[in-house]
Amino acid sequence: MKNKAKKILFLLLLTCTSCSSLYKFAIDIQNPAAVTLPVSAQNVLILNNSVTQPQDFGNEIAYGKQSDTAKYRLSLDTMAWVAINEIAACLNESNFFKTIAIYHKPLRTDSDWLSKTVFLSPELRAEFYNTENYDALFVINRLLLSVHEDIDGWQPGASSFDPLVYVDIKAFGLLTGSMYVYGKEKPLTTFTVSDSLVVRYMDIGDSIIVFKEIPEYSLQELSRSLGNQAAQRFTPTWKTEERALFRGYNARMQEATGYAANHQWANAESIWTTELGKKTKPVDKAKVAFNLAVANEMQDKLDSAYVWVQKAKEYLTNVNQDSNSQEIDITNKYISNLEKRIQNNRLLDLQWGKE
Repeated sequence: MKNKAKKILFLLLLTCTSCSSLYKFAIDIQNPAAVTLPVSAQNVLILNNSVTQPQDFGNEIAYGKQSDTAKYRLSLDTMAWVAINEIAACLNESNFFKTIAIYHKPLRTDSDWLSKTVFLSPELRAEFYNTENYDALFVINRLLLSVHEDIDGWQPGASSFDPLVYVDIKAFGLLTGSMYVYGKEKPLTTFTVSDSLVVRYMDIGDSIIVFKEIPEYSLQELSRSLGNQAAQRFTPTWKTEERALFRGYNARMQEATGYAANHQWANAESIWTTELGKKTKPVDKAKVAFNLAVANEMQDKLDSAYVWVQKAKEYLTNVNQDSNSQEIDITNKYISNLEKRIQNNRLLDLQWGKE
């Protein structure tokens, strides 16, 4: 994959917490994709292999004690394309692939809209692979949607609402897809994502808006969300995590914190390295070693960061466990976070094609 992604983004300046000696800040960390594609999968073609569900399936409009699904049928034939367009947009924005394209014709002509296991034939796959040299096929196999709309204040036969009608919409969606890669007979993976949406609003417009336009808009938003979830299975994503520093009270420790606040981690690291040699109490040594671990992580030196946080943990074995429980908890939590990040980075290197 394109090896252009930075794996960490510093977000916020240090901010003081309720504890005067502890500063916290947020970072964005890149997590690997749920599915690891071959590095060669650079040119992706998105295909619609689904069949539109019947208009009267899963759609219910209720007002008072009455229920109606026939008068205002919802248009569902564009929903799969809404999801596909969102998939294409997300894959493009990830900068993880070279080319993303959509085949703008549905593949199937049958009516088996519930089927989710209609695989592409070898002949059809070969045809798509040979078109513009695509090496991955992102296939939507099924999209199911349901919507229930409760309307309070609507009188059957009325052409408008007076004074107000209250609408409560609950929608649910399920999308099933597959990812094929060149050289493999079967899909690399087949997956299902699901989501729901609740919409509540008041309206004084006509019946078309309430019974058709708003429910269809809700289903479009739901389809877009499903497409986003499907795309994110194949791209690295960013997650905000919290980090902390022990500030200390002497001038040099304060100076190091100032360097850290301005992203000058090498300068902060230099000060903390000097301060470590001056400390005599195990708890003070543990705090400085902890800061050195964070400084190394911020410079993307994860192995060194892990060494330093383990030293901090070792120092804390020689302190009163009760009176220093905060330092112990923070250190143990950071060790877990750092171990996970190191493991994720190995997978990210594999996914980005980094040697």
